[in-house]
Amino acid sequence: MDDLQFRRSIYADPKSRDETVQEAIDADPAKQQFVRDIEALDDKLARAMKVPVPDDLYDKLILRQTMDSHRQQKRKTRIQLAMAASIAFALGLTFNVMQYSEPRATLGEYALAHVYHEEGKFSNDDDIRVSLAALNNKMSSFNGSFERNFGELISAQFCPFQGIKSLHLVFQGKSSPVTVLIVPNQAELEFIEDFNDENFNGKTLLMRDNSVIVIGDKNEPLEKWQDNIRENVSWSI
Repeated sequence: MDDLQFRRSIYADPKSRDETVQEAIDADPAKQQFVRDIEALDDKLARAMKVPVPDDLYDKLILRQTMDSHRQQKRKTRIQLAMAASIAFALGLTFNVMQYSEPRATLGEYALAHVYHEEGKFSNDDDIRVSLAALNNKMSSFNGSFERNFGELISAQFCPFQGIKSLHLVFQGKSSPVTVLIVPNQAELEFIEDFNDENFNGKTLLMRDNSVIVIGDKNEPLEKWQDNIRENVSWSI
């Protein structure tokens, strides 16, 4: 038996003593020492395997497994909640944008949507009022100007009206704000002179290259507002 074959046999089974292995051991002192070393190592391994298991080891392992599982579940729950919150936010934002930007068939319908979008931003308690000079500075973008003030102007701001730069004026009416929109005649919306819903009435004037839309509550005399606009707004060529 060669040396490699002998060692493989002893590694596989240190207690193996078949005739060939025993003859090799008897004939070689080095092999005898090798066998003693392997047997000693095998005995140490056997003793190590016989270490008594603590009585509560099973309970500790189960507890640890349960705690690990609980931590993983909490982590998954936090991730799921974060994802749900993100999705809810995105859906809410999309709904809000769609609600305001959905296609409108007429100038009146779009103007009403515009008023509802801005509703609540203006009130009788506002201390800041817009001067005639500040108003006409903005009106110059539409080649128009007001000759004089005919109402208390609360706000004058540029705004996008179906993507077109327009002017959003808010006057103080009899009991609530009155909206006047100066919209260039570029909007691809059907012109309508009179419109309304359950809360507001609206009227539209064609003046030079612009539509002038007036919107107020049910008690507001919109014809008077239109007359004031006709008499006090001039347009340049």
